Amino acid sequence: LDPARIVRVAYKTSKALEFANSVGVVHRDIKPANIMVHGDFDIKVSDFGAAQLERSEVTQVSGVGSPAYMSPEQLKGEELDFRTDMYSLGAVLYHLLTGDRPFDGGNTFELMQNIINATVPLPSARRPDAPKELDDIVARAMAKSRAERFESWDEFGGALAKLLALDSGAAELSDAEKFAASRRLTFFRNFSDAELW
Repeated sequence: LDPARIVRVAYKTSKALEFANSVGVVHRDIKPANIMVHGDFDIKVSDFGAAQLERSEVTQVSGVGSPAYMSPEQLKGEELDFRTDMYSLGAVLYHLLTGDRPFDGGNTFELMQNIINATVPLPSARRPDAPKELDDIVARAMAKSRAERFESWDEFGGALAKLLALDSGAAELSDAEKFAASRRLTFFRNFSDAELW
C-alpha cells in the first residue's frame, strides 16, 4: 500500500482503539483481517471476541489472539493493557509497509521465541521508499518492553498525525487531518472522539 494511505489507516485504527481503551477494553487480537477498510477512509476495527474487559467479573483466558501479531507480554501470559494492542497495531503497520510480517518462524514456538527475543529490522530496510519517520513509530510501538512504547494512544496517534502531510498532494484535507487539527483546538477539548468524528 501507499505509505500515506497506510498512515491514515493506522491513525484511524489508533483512534478506534483509544476509544475502546477509554471504556476499559483491550482488543487482544489486532491483525490485518480485523481492520476493515470501507471506501477510501472509513476504518472499522472488528472481532472483539477475544477482548479483555477491565471491570469484568468473568475469568478471562490468556494467550488468545493471532500469534504473528501478539505482543511479548501477551505470549508470556503477563498482565495486559492498551500497550498490547499498540504493539499489535505496530506489527500490522509493519506488515502493511513491507508486505511481510515482522517475525516469522518454522513453527509457532519458533515464531513466539522470535517475537520475545529477536529484533525486527526497520521497515525502511525492507522497503526503501518507506518514510524514515515510520521507522521510529513502528520501532517504538513494537518495543519489547511496554515502558518503552508510547505512553498513550493520544501520543501514538499524534506521531502518526504528523505524517499525514505525506498526503499533501491532495487538494482537500483528509478526515484524519481534520480530526487531528480539531482535536488540538480548545473548543473541542471536552468532545469525545466519537462526537468529534
